[in-house]
Amino acid sequence: MLKHAKGNLLDLAEAGLFDIVVQGCNCFNTMGSGIAREIRERYPNVAYVDMQTNKGDYMKLGTWTWGLAGPNEFILINAYTQYNMSTGEDVFEYTAFELILQKLLWTHGTKQIGFPYIGMGLAGGNKEVIMEMIEEFANNVTALGGSVTLVEFA
Repeated sequence: MLKHAKGNLLDLAEAGLFDIVVQGCNCFNTMGSGIAREIRERYPNVAYVDMQTNKGDYMKLGTWTWGLAGPNEFILINAYTQYNMSTGEDVFEYTAFELILQKLLWTHGTKQIGFPYIGMGLAGGNKEVIMEMIEEFANNVTALGGSVTLVEFA
């Protein structure tokens, strides 16, 4: 079952609500706007691991980098869910996101996982399709004893 919350996802993670936070990245190592920018500024080590990947590498789609963040050291995942930077069009890669969700279920399905409205903002993704994907993922995680919360920035 997918949970919903309002607030700042990173503040909630620092308060101990999540073991893992997942944010969507492009493959060009920018982290220049939205929650990615806040992550780059608050947790430079997480931006650093992104910068260690090859800029513009299409093969990053469907994979992630990660780093520990915050005082309680939650895992912050840079999920490569779009190739290009936001253009005002839908640049979200649905197949890459599905692969990431499968990997997250396998590796972290028993954890408390927090998502922003991933792919539904700057990436221009189809909200209905992405929500359906996240809801199915949340049901699978719940069955393993974990939880998934979608946090609306407020």
